[in-house]
Amino acid sequence: MSAAAGRRVFLHIGLHKSGTTYVQNVCRANRAGLAERGFHFPGGRGGPNHTFAVYDLFGRRPRGSEDDRISGQWDAITRDVLESPSATGLISEEALSLASQGQARKAVRSFGDAEVHVVVTARDLGRVVLSAWQEDVKTDQTWTWRDYADALADRGARGQAPARGFWLRQDLSAVLDVWAGVVPRERVHVVTVPPPGAGAAILLQRMGEAVGFDATSLNEPARWDNTSMGAAGTEVLRRMNVHLHRRLNQRQYHDVVETVLAPIVARDPAAIRLSVPPSDREWIDHEAARIIESVREAGHPVVGDLEDLRPAYVEGGRTPEAVGTDELLDAAVLALAGLTERFALAKWSRRKDFARITDAPAAARAGSAVRAGWFKGKRGVVTLADRNRIAAGGVGAFLRARSALARRRGQR
Repeated sequence: MSAAAGRRVFLHIGLHKSGTTYVQNVCRANRAGLAERGFHFPGGRGGPNHTFAVYDLFGRRPRGSEDDRISGQWDAITRDVLESPSATGLISEEALSLASQGQARKAVRSFGDAEVHVVVTARDLGRVVLSAWQEDVKTDQTWTWRDYADALADRGARGQAPARGFWLRQDLSAVLDVWAGVVPRERVHVVTVPPPGAGAAILLQRMGEAVGFDATSLNEPARWDNTSMGAAGTEVLRRMNVHLHRRLNQRQYHDVVETVLAPIVARDPAAIRLSVPPSDREWIDHEAARIIESVREAGHPVVGDLEDLRPAYVEGGRTPEAVGTDELLDAAVLALAGLTERFALAKWSRRKDFARITDAPAAARAGSAVRAGWFKGKRGVVTLADRNRIAAGGVGAFLRARSALARRRGQR
């Protein structure tokens, strides 16, 4: 009997912008707890990386950089799952939703005799379309909302960016058809993201129901920074991309813009949640209805409710291009201040040790310590004077007396 016999493997393939980061972060934080319950989530220190593994499966490399960490990762992650003492393995990476049928077949065959299941999380298009546009801007694209939305609505434009990338990632029925061609349809599970306000915990419960673990047993908190920028922050990044004109490679851009700058502008307290303009809602509703009906007819097992995929729109929110000059300036200053702080902290953390005098006489060290203490005391007094009128009066009197003394000395 092979090592894979009797083992189950779940491939969580996205879709993009469907809570995948949240699910992945919870699984990372609770890797040990999952293992205790018979579920192996690869990774950790020295373990294989889910994203790199899928890149390796596809032969994909970041634009403009040679990252040798990718080579061999798919074989490493499949071996890690098959050699684990846990009966069930779970791999989660939304890039798997982009697999061709040949790539999907290769992925499934990598697990030999194991029973492979596919889990597809999906969110309503009304929320996805805005989030996807912002994500494209965060990854070096320069499309305005109007250009982006018009391209997505045009069925004749689906062979070109940006529509091509969006529909490859978000046409749920097409993604399901690819994977249903390589595993039995009853093993291709759809998990719907609950409607706005329902809470992320419900998505985790649904994911647990599909895979077989009890979500309430995952007690370790996960770091989850759901970066959602406002209209002004998004426009600042978009205009910055125009000026950068792809001078950064994909890894450099990710490390600076996606990881650092985007979270900074997302902290803008004045940002108002974005809303799909009314003029774009008809085509979104039409596409959502098509997808819902297609999934229903295909008969895939569903955790949640397909009606959760019916578009939900934010009323009273900001439309993407309704941004004034003052708002752009405020967002740009926020970004500049945040980047300055991060640069300064990074620079300081990497500072060189200054040359140290280790053989100074004891008297010299004592004198230096006295001078340092005296200077620290003076600094404390003037700092207090800046916020206390009595202390400020004392400092002012001292400065006037010192000036008078200097004048008398000068008259001698």
